[in-house]
Amino acid sequence: MSQHSGHLGTKPILGLFFGMAAPIAVGMMVHGLYNVVDAIFVTRVMGVNAMGGISIVFPIQMFIFALATLVGSGMASIVARQLGAKQENAANTTIDMAFRFGLVMALALTLGIYFNINALLEVLGMAAPIAVGMMVHGLYNVVDAIFVTRVMGVNAMGGISIVFPIQMFIFALATLVGSGMASIVARQLGAKQENAANTTIDMAFRFGLVMALALTLGIYFNIDALLEVLGVSEALWPYASAYLMPLVLFSFPIVLISSVPSDLLRAEGKAMLMMASMVSSALLNIVLDALFIFVLGMGVEGVAYATVLAQIFAIGLMLYFILGGKTQLKLRPFAYAMDWMIVRDICLLGVPILISHAGVSVFIGLTNYSVTQFTEVDSDLYVSAYGLIGRLMIFFILPAIAMTIAFQTIAGYNYGAQQYDRVLAMVKLGIFSSLSYGFCVSAIMLLVPELIIGIFTQNSALLTTTASIAFWSFLLFPLSNAHSLISSLFQALGKARQAIFLSSLRIYIVLIPALLILPKIYGIDGIWYSFPVADVTAFIVVIYFALRERGNLIRLNLKPQPSQPTPRG
Repeated sequence: MSQHSGHLGTKPILGLFFGMAAPIAVGMMVHGLYNVVDAIFVTRVMGVNAMGGISIVFPIQMFIFALATLVGSGMASIVARQLGAKQENAANTTIDMAFRFGLVMALALTLGIYFNINALLEVLGMAAPIAVGMMVHGLYNVVDAIFVTRVMGVNAMGGISIVFPIQMFIFALATLVGSGMASIVARQLGAKQENAANTTIDMAFRFGLVMALALTLGIYFNIDALLEVLGVSEALWPYASAYLMPLVLFSFPIVLISSVPSDLLRAEGKAMLMMASMVSSALLNIVLDALFIFVLGMGVEGVAYATVLAQIFAIGLMLYFILGGKTQLKLRPFAYAMDWMIVRDICLLGVPILISHAGVSVFIGLTNYSVTQFTEVDSDLYVSAYGLIGRLMIFFILPAIAMTIAFQTIAGYNYGAQQYDRVLAMVKLGIFSSLSYGFCVSAIMLLVPELIIGIFTQNSALLTTTASIAFWSFLLFPLSNAHSLISSLFQALGKARQAIFLSSLRIYIVLIPALLILPKIYGIDGIWYSFPVADVTAFIVVIYFALRERGNLIRLNLKPQPSQPTPRG
């Protein structure tokens, strides 16, 4: 074996470690210095917009760097072991294979990005700020779970987790209003129908207001019965009840009403304003969490009130942006004549998202209930573990939702403007982006689940149980991620029937039946087996629909377009 690497097996470990780490650290620090110098030069000489232009494409650079480390780090791991085993020829072969792999990847990515660069810049302009905002906004779910689990214990986490399906159902109803409205408004803006878009916004606001009043009263007067239906145990009941009551009275109405200004910003492509609202309210929520839990000792009730106050701040900030003239469209409640056809169209186009999110609510509730039926296990422990998985799933899924929002908005706008080639480019880019992100998340949760879950708890039983559930939950996350994004294409194009079917497919047609059947065969593990079964089935079906719709878009793109369409709404 060559003496060039022989020292790795002979020299003292301490000297080797610092002898390797120090030069690499110095090299990386100096190499990283150019990012700082770049920022100084660009900002001072060319201004804020130039810096913003460079910053917005930074995720592409980071993604390419990640792919480079896939090749380099994977190769280095193998080569180091081969050198240790004195297999120099095998190590050289590995290096050659890695070079070929990197070369093919370089060619494929260079061509792929070059021919889609405009679509990529457009989606980054919307998706990146929204993703940042949603990640930070979702962070308070993670922080909640850390604070509650570490300070108040497993049962407190279980009490919050078991009422989570109710929160998801309210969120689903809010997306019915907001997403249905945004789908119509985006196409109206693409067709230059500004007055019609303002009318749609007014109808959505009225719809959300009525829904907020009806649901608040309905849940408030049936809260005990609702907790019984969810299968809340005696140990979890005090925590669940104390957490839920402030949400019913204050949070749920705010969520339903705020969907309109939030999706108004989204429909206009005002991603930075959305990010400002989400980030600031999330950070406020985290600060209030710490104040109410550690200083005032308010327990789970304090967690709920922290959420309420942060939501009030968020809707106030969004209304400030809209009423302060920072948007093209306006929110003018009750300024237009009532139009039930618009409300109907909002419902039809919002139903696919409602079905998807409400399905999550139903499934989580059914999962928790199913777990409580297995008397041979500690069901409260499993409810708490699945609650932690839910928090992590939401945190990881938020960038995917940002991609979907950007994808749907851009595709809908360009479809309304009859720019079908841009819609096709968005479809290709959306599928690639959703799968790539999904693979990254799956890799983290399958390879080092204890590292992530250990942030929440050091309780060995809770840690082990949560890690075992995480394997099946994240195994085929890329396919689930892609299914959600592709399904939104049909909502963006105003094709409610296909959108409703595809949104229903994963949860209602596959996941819930699997949850009812598999536990009878495999016991409690059957609950978790249902996740990958649903993921792969739904992905196969949605790809078939996507390929068929791609053919339709290609045919439309080849036809001459004599005039702008008049979208319904």
